[in-house]
Amino acid sequence: MQELMAELELPRTTLFRLLRTLCAEQMVQKRGKLYFCGAELMQLGFNIIHSDRMHQLAIPHVQRLALKSGHTAHLAVPNNGQVLIVEVFDSPNPLLVSKRPGVQAQMHCSSTGKVFLAHLYYDNLELLIQEHPMERHTEHTITDIDSLRKELKRVVAMGYALDDREYNKDARCLAVPVRDNRGVVVASIGITAPVVAFPMSQVQAIVELAKEAANGIYRDAYQVKHEKAS
Repeated sequence: MQELMAELELPRTTLFRLLRTLCAEQMVQKRGKLYFCGAELMQLGFNIIHSDRMHQLAIPHVQRLALKSGHTAHLAVPNNGQVLIVEVFDSPNPLLVSKRPGVQAQMHCSSTGKVFLAHLYYDNLELLIQEHPMERHTEHTITDIDSLRKELKRVVAMGYALDDREYNKDARCLAVPVRDNRGVVVASIGITAPVVAFPMSQVQAIVELAKEAANGIYRDAYQVKHEKAS
């Protein structure tokens, strides 16, 4: 406690209150008069390290998807109820419609977000929407929860998500889930393109290319490591 007070330059009462909160969240564990990293903090650190490793191993697959599809490809991860774009590889198409790495997007109106809503947040959809209301961006944006639930069931059944002019009236996006060795969705990969360059007739072909990329990420980031460990 004395070391923390000196290091952080915080009053004893403030520090004690913070530590009590961290203990309640299992970020910190108290043993006698000493404090240690808690289970949740260690898991958080592991997830950050593992996510960064997945990101690095995914880059060639994002690039390959862009080259094979002819459209801008992107990799995204869930982040506090929103989508975080972590990698983008542009197509030669001069009509730039995709977001840049580091940019966050809403879930209800993006293909990547729908992947996460369908597989990670479906049971807590009402709570998520309370924190992140469904804003209307175009006439095609889904803005009621019943329609969104119907759309998310379709995402699970079809194995991919589509943003059909829901965020940008001139853009169409498609994404598929990336899973870890436990089957948990940890990211999504897909493409963004102008509507004129990505007609609905191309959807199934793009789905297959995106799934191929997702399987490649799983193989490189999770399957190989899991097989070596076993």
